[in-house]
Amino acid sequence: QGLAPTVLSLIGLLLATISTNIAANVVAPANALVNLAPRKISFTKGAFITAVLGIVTQPWRLLSSTEGYIFTWLIGYSALLGPIAGIIIADYFLVRQRTLDIDALYSTSGDYWYSGGYHGKAFLAMVIGVLPSLPGFLDVAIPSISVPKIFQSLYSCAWFVGFGVSIVAYLALTRE
Repeated sequence: QGLAPTVLSLIGLLLATISTNIAANVVAPANALVNLAPRKISFTKGAFITAVLGIVTQPWRLLSSTEGYIFTWLIGYSALLGPIAGIIIADYFLVRQRTLDIDALYSTSGDYWYSGGYHGKAFLAMVIGVLPSLPGFLDVAIPSISVPKIFQSLYSCAWFVGFGVSIVAYLALTRE
């Protein structure tokens, strides 16, 4: 009871929140940047780049309304994640029949290296999976753009649409 325990509790909550967010939101992108250019970017530089990008992207504007956060950011992000999940599931379960060559996963000359380490057909399937949701995203993100209702409906369930479309596209592109 009283002011001192309340202030100490708030300080503890503040420190816990900051330390959790630093661990969750800085470590992964800093490591990703290190992996992009290990000779030029150290973990510290990667963390600073992440911090600068975090400020430049102005996330507080995204959170200024729940509508912008949910309908623009979360559904827009799911329009990318759905196709990725669809491609992974289609490749593992349908194309490869749940069989992976573990040694080839780590080889630059193995079955999974494709063209310079990039699987062009998977990337194309992802783009095809994103396309049906793109007009709906533009309608929400740029208010001056108006699209037919069908695209708004597709966008409202973007993850599922992208998931299904990318599975069909990936299977069609990788059929032998």
